[in-house]
Amino acid sequence: MVLNNAMKDMLVPIDQAGRIVLPKKVREDLAVKSGDLFKVGIHGTSVTLTPSKQTTGFVRRGKALVFTTRSNESLSLETVNAALEEGREELDARNAGGILRRRRTS
Repeated sequence: MVLNNAMKDMLVPIDQAGRIVLPKKVREDLAVKSGDLFKVGIHGTSVTLTPSKQTTGFVRRGKALVFTTRSNESLSLETVNAALEEGREELDARNAGGILRRRRTS
């Protein structure tokens, strides 16, 4: 879920073909790219656009790297710590492998 990053409402034009261009900041914050699909909802006189894909894992949102899941549930502290530890172990193993290979070739 993307929180309102103090972005103000803005006016965007509709071209003759009925298209609206999402501002770059909105695309970056939602991590949407060309070709992504959106659900269109009509609520009275309001129109909502919701990205139909849900990416899991680390996703770039603007300048931040954010971990997302398919549900609205929060990750437990144990799950986060386990994922961090696993990532550190993989990195350590890769680094140790590189050191061993360099020593053998020297």
